[in-house]
Amino acid sequence: MRKRRIAVAGLAALLLAVGASSWLGFRRLRSTVARATDPARTEEGRARPLAFSPIGHARFPMDLFADPSLLSVAAAGGELWTAGGLGLSDGTRSFDPAVGLPSARVGALAAWRKDVVFGLEAGGWGRVSDAGLETATSGWGQLEVRVFAETEAGELLLGARQGLFLAPYGNGSIERISGEPVRAVALLPGGLVAAGGERGLQVLSLSGTGTRSVATPDPWIESLGWDGKSLWASTPLGTAVGDPLAERLLLDPHPRGGDVRKGLVQGGAWWGLADGGRLAALLRDGTRSEEPNPDGFRRLFSVGGSLFAEAPAGLFRRETGGWTLVRKTLPGALPLSHVNALASTAGELFLGFFDGGVASCRPGPIGSRMTVRPVSGSAAWGVNALLPSGGTVWAATLRGVFKIRGGRVEPVDGPGGAYSLAPTPTGIALGYGQGVSLPGGRLLSAFHGLPGNQAYALTAARGSDALWVGTPTGLGRIENARVTARALPGEGKLPHPWVTALVDLGSQLVVATWGGGVASRTGDGPSERWAAFPETDRLRVNAGAIALGPDGRLWIGTQGEGIWRSDPSITRFAPAPFPLPSRNVYSLAFFPADRPDSLFAGTDQGLVRIPLSPDPPVSTEAR
Repeated sequence: MRKRRIAVAGLAALLLAVGASSWLGFRRLRSTVARATDPARTEEGRARPLAFSPIGHARFPMDLFADPSLLSVAAAGGELWTAGGLGLSDGTRSFDPAVGLPSARVGALAAWRKDVVFGLEAGGWGRVSDAGLETATSGWGQLEVRVFAETEAGELLLGARQGLFLAPYGNGSIERISGEPVRAVALLPGGLVAAGGERGLQVLSLSGTGTRSVATPDPWIESLGWDGKSLWASTPLGTAVGDPLAERLLLDPHPRGGDVRKGLVQGGAWWGLADGGRLAALLRDGTRSEEPNPDGFRRLFSVGGSLFAEAPAGLFRRETGGWTLVRKTLPGALPLSHVNALASTAGELFLGFFDGGVASCRPGPIGSRMTVRPVSGSAAWGVNALLPSGGTVWAATLRGVFKIRGGRVEPVDGPGGAYSLAPTPTGIALGYGQGVSLPGGRLLSAFHGLPGNQAYALTAARGSDALWVGTPTGLGRIENARVTARALPGEGKLPHPWVTALVDLGSQLVVATWGGGVASRTGDGPSERWAAFPETDRLRVNAGAIALGPDGRLWIGTQGEGIWRSDPSITRFAPAPFPLPSRNVYSLAFFPADRPDSLFAGTDQGLVRIPLSPDPPVSTEAR
C-alpha cells in the first residue's frame, strides 16, 4: 500500500512537473508572440519608420568662424573622422553649413558599418554614406542624439534626450528601447546595454525583455565603459565601478576617482582628466597613476585601440614615445561659440560673447582668414550690446557698462547689469535692468512712467531729441528727460508687449518683439497709426538683432527661424535663404560700416560672413 502511495505521488509529481514545464513554455511562447505583436513595437509604438534624405546643396560662398573644439572622434573607411564646432571632417573633406549641414556643432560621431553617423548639438542626426551627406527622419521626430554605438550585429544604438533607440542597418525602422534620457552607453555581454543619463543608470536588454536600475554615487551619468569584467561610470561626484550583472545593483565609488568626472576605458584602465587637467588612469583594484598633460588636454577619445586627446592645438594620439599631434586645429577660430553682439567700423569688427567678454578683428577680403583678438580684462563679461563711438567702444554687459579705448577698459558708473546702448545728440544712452540712464546721468524707470524697468532696446528718434525705450511690458518715449508716450499691453498697438529691438527710420518706427514679430508705427498724436507685418507674427526676434542694410532693407535675427529681411520699401518680410551655423541668430552687423560688402551674423554656434552680392555657388562637393 505504501509503495502504491509513493508511486502515485511520484506520478503526480511527474505530471505536475510536466504541466509546469508546459505552462512555463506556453508562457514564454505567449510572451514571445505578445512582444512580436505588441502594438508598442509596431509603427505606432516602439518601432517606427526611419529614412535618410540626401542634402543636395551647392557650396555657398560664405565664411564660417566658430569654436574649433573637437567633441567626438571615430574611425570609418580607413579614415579618422572628427566632429566639433566646425562640423565634420575626415582630414581631407569638411562638411559644414556651407554644404548643407543643418547646423555647425556636431556633438556625437560613430562608424556604422561603412557609413559615418553624426548627431547635431542643436538636434537632429544623419550620416555620410556613398550618397554623400544625408539627414535622418523617423516617426520619433527630431532626436537630440548625445552618443552612438554599433552592436556586434551591426545595429546602431542611439542615446538621445528622448531615450535609447535601436536601428538595424538597412531595415528602414528604428525602435525605442527606453524613454529615459541617455548621455552614455556601454555594450555588455548577452545582448545587454548599460545606458545612463540625467536620471540614473539602467541595464537593458536589446530585445526589450527587462530593465534593471543600478545605483551610482550621483544619478547624473556623464560617461560609461565596459572593460570586459567591470562597468565604469563617471558622475559629478566622481568615478564608480562594479559588476552590473551581479545581484547587488550598485556601482561603488572608486577610492581614488573622486575628481575624475568623465572618462573612458582604454587598455584595461579608466582614463580621465582630473581636477586641474591632470591625466589619470584608474584600475579596478583601487590604484591610480598619472601622466603629464603636455598641451592642455580638454577631452579624451578611444578609437581603434588608441587613446586620443583634444587640445587647443588640435588632436593628439598617445604612442609609445609620448603624444603626437595628428590633426591640427582648423582655421577660423573663435574663442567661444555664442556671439551675442556685433558692431563694426570702417575697418574693424567687434564681437561680444554671451559668456566671455569682447574681442575684435580686422576682416580681410571675403574668403580670407580672420584673427580674433580678445580684449584683455573682459573675459568675465556677458555682453548684450556694443556701440563704437568716436574711437571708443561701449559695451553693455551683465556686469555693467564699460568703455574700451586703445586696449584699455574703463567701467562706467551705473546701477547694475546693462542690456542696450543708443547714440543721441547729447551723448550715449544706457539701458539697464533698472531703467534708462540718459546722457548726464539721470536714471528714468517705471517710477517715472516707463512701461517697465528693463530697457532691452533703445533707439534715438531721427530729427528730434526723443529716445524710444523697449521693455518686456511695452514701449515708451522719452523727451526732455520726461516720458511723453507709451504703448502698453492690451491697447492693440504692439503685436507682443516684449519689445526686443527698435529702428527709427524717420517716417516710421519699426518695433520687433519676442513672440509677436514686427510692427511699424507712423504719425504721432491723433494721426498715430500701427501696422503689423502678419508674415512675422510668430517670430521671436532676439534682443538688438536688427540692422538696416545699404539697400534700405531691414534685417532681423530670430530665435529658431534664422534671418529675415524686408523688401527695399519695408512693406513685407521674408526669410533669407542663407546657410547659418545655427537658426538662433543673436546679432547682425554690416561690414565695413562706411561701404558694406557683407553681413556678419552671430549665432549660438558661431559667426558667419555672407556676401551681399554672392556669386553663384562654385561646387557641390564638400571642401
